Amino acid sequence: MEILEKLRSIAVDTARNAYVPYSEFPVGAAAATSTGEIYRGCNIENASFGMTLCAEASLIGSLVSNGGEGIEVISCRTVAGVALAPCGRCRQMIMEIAGPACLVDLGEELVRLDTLLPVAFTGRDMDIETTLKNGKWNPSNGN
Repeated sequence: MEILEKLRSIAVDTARNAYVPYSEFPVGAAAATSTGEIYRGCNIENASFGMTLCAEASLIGSLVSNGGEGIEVISCRTVAGVALAPCGRCRQMIMEIAGPACLVDLGEELVRLDTLLPVAFTGRDMDIETTLKNGKWNPSNGN
C-alpha cells in the first residue's frame, strides 16, 4: 500500500516538530482522507499535563479546521519510526471523525478502529429518546 509508506514517512517527519520539553517523546501522526488529502499532527505538551495534545488530536484539529473529513487510514510514529497505537482518548476522537472502518497502522498490520475500540461512545448514545426506548438510560439511577 503506497499511501501507507507515505503516511509513515510524513508521521516521522512531523514528529520532529513536536513540542515535548517534559517527556522528550516526540510523536507524529499522518492520515489520508477519502478524497486523498493528507493531514498531519504532532504532540504538543504543556506544563499542565492534562492540556497536552497527542499527535492524533493535533491532526484532527488540523483536519477539522481546514474542512477535511473522512479519514480512511492513520499512522502514528515516533521520531525513530516506531509505530504507536493511539491512546484511548485519541481512539475515541478518531472514531468521532473517521468512523469504525478507519484503518489504524500498527506497524505489522492495519487494524480497523472498531477492533481497537469495540464499544465506542458515539452520537447515537446521546440520543436520549432512542436510549429511553431501548431501556439503556434511567435518570433516577444516573445511568
